[in-house]
Amino acid sequence: MNIREMQRSSIKGLKAYDPELLANYRYKVDANENGYDVPPLARKKILKEMKKVFFNRYPDPGAVKLKGILAKKNSVSPGSIVIGNGSDELIHYLLQAFTDPGDIIAAPAPSFDMYSILALANGATPVMVPLDDNFDLDEAATLKAVNGAKFIFLAYPNNPTGNCFSRGKILKIIKAAQGFVVLDEAYFEFSGKTFLPLLKKHKNLIILRTFSKAFSLASMRVGYMMADPEVISIINKVRLPYNVNVVSQACAAVMAQTAIAPVVKKILTEREKLYSALKKDYPVVKSDANFLLIKVNDGNYAKKMFEKSGISIRMFKDGRLKDFLRLTIGTPDENRAALAILKRGV
Repeated sequence: MNIREMQRSSIKGLKAYDPELLANYRYKVDANENGYDVPPLARKKILKEMKKVFFNRYPDPGAVKLKGILAKKNSVSPGSIVIGNGSDELIHYLLQAFTDPGDIIAAPAPSFDMYSILALANGATPVMVPLDDNFDLDEAATLKAVNGAKFIFLAYPNNPTGNCFSRGKILKIIKAAQGFVVLDEAYFEFSGKTFLPLLKKHKNLIILRTFSKAFSLASMRVGYMMADPEVISIINKVRLPYNVNVVSQACAAVMAQTAIAPVVKKILTEREKLYSALKKDYPVVKSDANFLLIKVNDGNYAKKMFEKSGISIRMFKDGRLKDFLRLTIGTPDENRAALAILKRGV
């Protein structure tokens, strides 16, 4: 038996996703997580909820309580929401439910790697559209790619660049698209910018949100999708039963009702301090998210210097992002340590 030849043809050239992060670290600023854990009061509430849990029973398959909280918070109906084991799972369900082999999935480049990986995993054809010199959408090229595409994924703000694409360009794409336009708003709480008010007007618009960033729940893997109820009903055909465990549902329900504005403000303040300190010495993208994309002189040397100091960062090695590093905005101590490395000149 030749196992390699038995794999799906669309993934034969695909490598397993590996961000090459530092295993043993003093500071971790590599994955756009929140540097601050859940607040003590929220932790107490979560532990109180855990006392009510019957661990021998399956979780609520529809996450009804959490959906109700999110529906009220976002002014949408519960039928417009589906909860996932992180946004990655929801992207997978979208492609599984709506794409046939060979369908085109469009996305900007550079952007979130999982769009193209999951497209290939589902037998679709990813078409990556290069961003312009300012890391904004190339309007003409994107509109061309949208023609005939089943999906176009737009991270807003974009990962790994950190900027929000021009709103006017996105509006043109939504109106021109024959398929779905997915706005991945994972960093919405940091940007304050959203297309959610347009959800009822455009049936092809889908919004993704997550608890992994501003809500400090990266370990719990909870994301949610907001879309036309008919889209949600089709997603539920392929969604695995009990896909979000009881602990994750409880944590997200508590954090969805917890004030996160003070922590977000801390992160934004630190981000602007770092940006101001770095832009004198390096090309740095002005960010709407909780991270900065920085062009260093020598990526290999920079990675070695950070690793030597026990700081795990995300370094890019290939293509347009060669010698760029993505630095998550952490606590003041983490940020000072990262800044000290960069100030040495890397």
